[in-house]
This record gives sequence, structure tokens and C-alpha cells, in this order.
Amino acid sequence: MNEKSNLIFLLGAGRSGTTLLYKILSAHRNVAYLSNYQQRYPEWPFLACLQRLPNYFPGLKRKSWFKESGGAYFNERRRLWLHSIVPTPSEAESVYASCGIPLAPAEDYYLLPHTADCLRERFERILHASGADVLLSKRTANNRRIPVLKQIFPNAKYIHLIRDGRAVAHSLLQVKWWNDHTLYWAGKTLRQMIAEGADPIELAAQNWVEEMHSLERGIALIQSNQLLEVRYDELLRDPCGQLQRILDFMEATVQADATFWGIVESLHFAPRQEAWVRNWTESELNRVLNLQGDTLHRWGFLATDE
Repeated sequence: MNEKSNLIFLLGAGRSGTTLLYKILSAHRNVAYLSNYQQRYPEWPFLACLQRLPNYFPGLKRKSWFKESGGAYFNERRRLWLHSIVPTPSEAESVYASCGIPLAPAEDYYLLPHTADCLRERFERILHASGADVLLSKRTANNRRIPVLKQIFPNAKYIHLIRDGRAVAHSLLQVKWWNDHTLYWAGKTLRQMIAEGADPIELAAQNWVEEMHSLERGIALIQSNQLLEVRYDELLRDPCGQLQRILDFMEATVQADATFWGIVESLHFAPRQEAWVRNWTESELNRVLNLQGDTLHRWGFLATDE
């Protein structure tokens, strides 16, 4: 990558809305992304040229990347085979893994020169093949890789999407993959820990706390002009204003993209009451607050007297 900040990493705890935001931003014609093709063929970055095709058929992004209701597909099959072959934003962990980047680097992790060169070259070639201005990568594991990413890409920018930990914990408990997901901070799956007597609500609550602690440590290393914090609730309340703010930060607004704003409008963003408010009993909420209280206060989700 050159001196211009043409690489952006999207950070945020799982279930904070990062997949949705990743797809929305990637819908802009000037934004490249790691796609399902990079995930499947990590050593063939030239396949990013396929990202040019949906720009000529604008409806494909809306129909292939988002549900009719406006949510983002996540680990789900598309209804039509045509939609499944459209390049789609992916976390593409295989790109990082094929270059030797660990999922959770230890504090004394030593970055080998050839590992850094590998990832740097892959990203450069993906951006070039896509024909876009900037490259956006969203990968939950990057919450723990910031020190390594800073070494490889000193000029990169970071967007941190922040959501109330209570909403994140409630959302985790609703998704099918969560039970068999290995908690990096525990080294076990949720299912294994529940079998040992752990409380699933408390595990979901603790996971947000662990993710935010990792993010706090990494974000402390990022210069202020390279970091943009975005609140999930503000994105729902003012999607156009917040997305323009993000695109300006990304420097991806050289060319107007009416199709992009049409997709944004079709997603029907609106503020809504979080499900945990309706669904959790007082006892359940108290168990969550016992674990999340300090972190919720630190990030402004609880008043000082709560």
C-alpha cells in the first residue's frame, strides 16, 4: 500500500452490526472488499476483478447481499443460485491464515518479514484487481490483531462500530452458530462450557466484555486521525449522515454513487427498542450487568448513577 490510507479495517465485537455495515460500505463502487472468492481461493487475489461486475448490474448487490427485510445474510444460503455466485463481502479468514497470521497473536508474537510481505502483497493485488479506491476488511479476529496489523500497514485506518453490550449478548443467544463457537478467551465452545455448568447468558455477556477489552488495548495504539468510532444506534437513527461521515473518513467519495444511496434507502433503517429490554427478566438483566457494568459505563451505555 502507498502513503495514502487506502486500506481500512472494520472492527467491532461480534453481533455489533459489523457484517451489515461491511456489506453496506462494500456496496459503494469505490470500495473493494475481501469476497467469498478470496475466502475460497486465498492465493488467487486476481479474482477480485469479479467485483467489477456487480457495478454494472446494481440490483445484484441488493438481492444477493441483503434480505428483503434489510438485514444482511450471515452464514445462510441465498435463495437463488445466481445470487450465490455473485462476489459477496466475506471475512475471508483464509487470506490471513494463508499468510501465517494467527487468530489470536500472543503478546510476544514476532511478525516474520515474509508474513508481513505476503499479506501486504495480497491486499495490494486485491485492491488493484477490483479497480476501487480503497480496500475494506472486516474480520472479528482483527479485534485481537491490531498490534500486528499496525506493523504491516502503518497507514491503515480503522472504523470501530460500537453497540450496547446487552444488545450484543442477547443477539448472540439467538444465532444458531453460537453454541458451537469456540470462545477464544476460554478455549472451549459455549456448548462445552454449558455442559460444565456455565450460564449461557453470562457467557454471552462475558464475551462482549472480553472483546471490548481486546479492542481497548488495540485502539490505544491507533492515532486519532486513523480511527473513527461509530455508534450502532446512531447509524440506525441517521444512516445517511453516518454513512457519509464514514465514506469521507475512508476517502471513498471521489465519484458519486447514486446506486449506493438507493441500496441504503431500501434497507429502511430506523431506531428500535432493543430486544433485551422486552425479553430479559430483572434477574437475567442483573446477571448481565454484574459482568458488563464497568465496561458499559466506560463506553457511555450506563449513566454514572446506574
